[in-house]
Amino acid sequence: MSTDADFSSINYQFLLKARDVAKRDPDLVVALLGIPRELVEPLAHTSASALTSIIQIREPLLILRAETWWWERLLKALNDGRQEEIDAVLEHACFVGTSPQGGND
Repeated sequence: MSTDADFSSINYQFLLKARDVAKRDPDLVVALLGIPRELVEPLAHTSASALTSIIQIREPLLILRAETWWWERLLKALNDGRQEEIDAVLEHACFVGTSPQGGND
């Protein structure tokens, strides 16, 4: 994928945060990253300085995993300025963010 957008700092910050969470809640990292359980421990033990190598990757390492309906509802609420709807949609973020792409969970 070739892009003019530089996601390198976002990739680094995300993995740094994921590493910190992996130390406290390995199961959450498995769900958030969609990685096998056996990769959590190596991630948790990766130093921040080692993670800086990730800044060489400019393309986004993250993909949006929520269902299309959720994004449509959120974007409409944001554009309409409907705070109650925004709050309701955001309450569901933890549920739709960890369901498999295209799943019905």
